[in-house]
Amino acid sequence: MKDEPDLDRLCTAVYRSRLVLRKPRQVRVDMTREFVGTNWSEEGAEKPVLINLLAMYVNVVGRRLLSSNPRFMLSTWNRANKPIVSTMESWVNEEVVRTYLAGTFERCITDGLFNVGICKVSLATPADASLSAWTKGAGKPLAQRIDLDDFVCDMHARDFKECSYIGHRFRVPLAVVKNSKLYSREVRKDMSPMPDRIYNLEGDERIHLLGRTTLGGDEEEFEDFVDLWEIYLPRHRLVVTLLDGDVTVDAKGNAKAMRIQRWLGPDCGPYHMLGMGTVPGNIMPKAPMQDLWDLHLALNRQLRKLVRQADRQKENVFVRGGSTEDGSRAIDCNDGEVVRVDNPENLKAVTYGGPNAQNFQLFMALKDVFSWLSGNLEIMGGLAPQSKTAAQDKLMNENSSATIAQMQDRTTNFIGDVGRALCWYWHHDPEKVMTSEYALPGMPSMSITRKASPDDRQKVPFEDMKVTLDPYSLQHQTPQSRLAALNQIVTQIFIPMAQVAQSQGVALDFQAYLKIVGKLMDQPDLEEILTFQQAPAQQTGEEEGGGAEQPRMPQETTRTYERRSVGGQTGTAQGRGQEAITQMMAASKNGNGQQ
Repeated sequence: MKDEPDLDRLCTAVYRSRLVLRKPRQVRVDMTREFVGTNWSEEGAEKPVLINLLAMYVNVVGRRLLSSNPRFMLSTWNRANKPIVSTMESWVNEEVVRTYLAGTFERCITDGLFNVGICKVSLATPADASLSAWTKGAGKPLAQRIDLDDFVCDMHARDFKECSYIGHRFRVPLAVVKNSKLYSREVRKDMSPMPDRIYNLEGDERIHLLGRTTLGGDEEEFEDFVDLWEIYLPRHRLVVTLLDGDVTVDAKGNAKAMRIQRWLGPDCGPYHMLGMGTVPGNIMPKAPMQDLWDLHLALNRQLRKLVRQADRQKENVFVRGGSTEDGSRAIDCNDGEVVRVDNPENLKAVTYGGPNAQNFQLFMALKDVFSWLSGNLEIMGGLAPQSKTAAQDKLMNENSSATIAQMQDRTTNFIGDVGRALCWYWHHDPEKVMTSEYALPGMPSMSITRKASPDDRQKVPFEDMKVTLDPYSLQHQTPQSRLAALNQIVTQIFIPMAQVAQSQGVALDFQAYLKIVGKLMDQPDLEEILTFQQAPAQQTGEEEGGGAEQPRMPQETTRTYERRSVGGQTGTAQGRGQEAITQMMAASKNGNGQQ
């Protein structure tokens, strides 16, 4: 569209949407206070968080969603372009590691567990480059996390794809903005430093108050900074840059754009959203932490009450009249001492108070409900066995993974969208020359350097190239799991099909196999106890035994399996919890006013 947007109406709409988002922002601050507890900062939780189930949930589920650098796969149907696409794929995966894209995704996923994760992919401006100490060059593709505190979108829309505007606030050095010719000279000359406020102008606390605390204040920064807004208008395909003062007040004819530029990037726009749950007919997603927060608070209230009851527990010695000397000697003696008592039958030790068994039973029930509601948190985190056998625990672990399958799918789609947007910029870069090392099959020592110049990439239209994400690359693989997968390939695939493989020239290099096993098992001594020599020439049966037939394994063997079912829950978390409840119930009957 050639007509310029109405900035006054835009600023008014942004201000109203910021008011609507005030409640979600404040709830997220309160949940984060419980997440960090009381020992993280002065602005943490008000009361002790004795059992931090929110932090446990984020650690366990976050590790299931992303635990390593993602790996992207590029492909094309045109066989002539496959070498260029293969070179681009190798370079892209190396660039993902170099730019530590996994750290950005990790923060976005954590935000998605609390409310919504937001990632912006665009060309870096001089202001963006200054925030990274110029390690990210201006004009280069940049993926950055956007905090909910600094976010705004069209709240009249029912889906993010329907937004008429969407944007974010960012804080940059004032000198960088004033010295940049990208912004309006009329606005730059009147700019002045802005304080780093601890409250939004809508009245809610900013989340960085928790770590910064009120001791940081609003003033006395090392440099002068200014707050700017970037608003993306999808229908107009424009990006409008405004001062924070124009957006956060109900502007009436005072708004002046610092910059209005045409959007340069993929059709999806700059903002990519990660929401773990969908609310019918509404744009803002529903986060799993919103369902667990109240239960977390109830659990900590019960546990604090049990601790207070335990602190009030007393044990006294009651004596009959006339036996005060015996009582004094019994009280004053130390543990293990021999004390003379004339009338021991007149002494009676009485214990009263202590944790209430019913409250403890409620606490254990709530803890089980939290684990159930979060997808069997204990089995997912490997915190405790849930059954009698490892096979049953493995089956339960797979079932618990199914409860977060939707979140894993949403995370995979989110990372894939961000990766496609970055590949769009890398593909259209007019100067970047992509290089990668390529080793010949079967000859790892022989390698060549492949290059994909801008002219080479132009031969492959981006629309004809398929960019997908390998979801298995998001999961953490320990050396033990890699060794198990390697053994599974050898024992279940190669050995049963060894004859077919040998007929096609495929053989197992057992020396290389043992070296990899020693490396994955962290056993460098394996190469010392095993001697690796050149394989001897194969001999015929006559040379080996003078024509005698060698003994062979019988063609038919018999095995007997015995299976037993062991009942009960002894050793599981439920069994230990039930045993603790039974013991407390018995102690409650014998402890209140009884010997």
